[in-house]
Amino acid sequence: MPDHNEFSRVLLLAVDAWRYSDRDARQQFDLQEALHSAVNAAGNAAGLDPASWRIQEAGDGFLAVIADGAELTLIDPFVRELDNRLELFNRDRRPEARLRLRLAIHHGGALPAAYGFASDGPVHVCRLRDAKPVRAALADHPEANLVQVVSEAIFDGSVRQGLTTLPVHDFTRVQIEETEKRFRSGAWIRVPGYSPARPADPAGQAAFAIRVEPASVPEAAEGSVAQAVRASFDAAGISPAEDHDGTEVVVALSSRVTGGLVLGVWLHHLQQALATGGCPKVSVGIAFGHGTAEARELASEEAAMAVLGRVADASIAVVLSDEVHRRFVQGTSARLVMPDSYRKIDAHPGSWIRVPGYSVPPAAGQPAGTAAPVPPAPAAGAFHGPVSNIGSAVIHGSYINGTVYNGDGSLR
Repeated sequence: MPDHNEFSRVLLLAVDAWRYSDRDARQQFDLQEALHSAVNAAGNAAGLDPASWRIQEAGDGFLAVIADGAELTLIDPFVRELDNRLELFNRDRRPEARLRLRLAIHHGGALPAAYGFASDGPVHVCRLRDAKPVRAALADHPEANLVQVVSEAIFDGSVRQGLTTLPVHDFTRVQIEETEKRFRSGAWIRVPGYSPARPADPAGQAAFAIRVEPASVPEAAEGSVAQAVRASFDAAGISPAEDHDGTEVVVALSSRVTGGLVLGVWLHHLQQALATGGCPKVSVGIAFGHGTAEARELASEEAAMAVLGRVADASIAVVLSDEVHRRFVQGTSARLVMPDSYRKIDAHPGSWIRVPGYSVPPAAGQPAGTAAPVPPAPAAGAFHGPVSNIGSAVIHGSYINGTVYNGDGSLR
């Protein structure tokens, strides 16, 4: 039985490092060292005592229980000092090697437990730190070192009362709802140096949920596939609204990010990134909405896995939900989307399959090469191949537009 005398209302700080799992062992070690150094230096500079904090570690971050009385210092000078130290660390580093943080602050109940802390306070602050709008704020500000989110109780009691140097308008209120975890709460987000904060709230936008699943040896392949997925989004100019582990993401649609961009250009870049990275065959599930459960189910579709397992030159299978196909594929002329290349999966009428490189998705038992592949985008002219001019004719590789005569006047 827990000792109820140990329960208390405390200040809680939850921190998570950006894209920690993408890094190798040495890089993860260096990141942890840098995080520990930055937090301690910032805490000491702000007048706190990080050595007295009770820490629940998580490798890529931590949960800290801090004694009451430090609230104003934690949400203002500590965050400012931490941002300064991250800036010094990140200044000369490549974008993928930077240390960037999601940082949440809340005041609630905590009870020491066998593996850290129990009660509602630790759960609440970690939900805030990991919320979709907070992840989106960091993604939407790629030069920012951190994003800060505070609970409504912290904001109302400190910031709104004018007890800090932080202007109220530096924060943006968001509503966080996670139906599966039965969590619903308001919160306030701030991106230091980018005020007022304007994080995208995926819940208010149409979105694609995407899952990229290796068809074989998934544990060994997950890292290389995740890197290829991120490289493909970068190449397509898309910032995912949510990034779980690199292979499961949410992409919010907007005037800039359209269905054609995701289903055409991004899939094209994904195919290239997978080939360049030497990745295994993958199945891609794409659903409409913010929950990734349906996308995960589509990526595991038996028909897709059968094609990948039995057709030698099929390296990627794309499975769409019926809603995605109806909204964004049927009748479209978007670049690289290719509506005629999809066929309905008979065993699962609510989904559609496409195999890039095939004008029609091959059957699972079909040998390689029996379907007509879709030619790559032309390198020049109306047809693929070099372009030259002879007289009034234009030659595109083996194709000729116009009439070409031999030297004696006869038709060539």
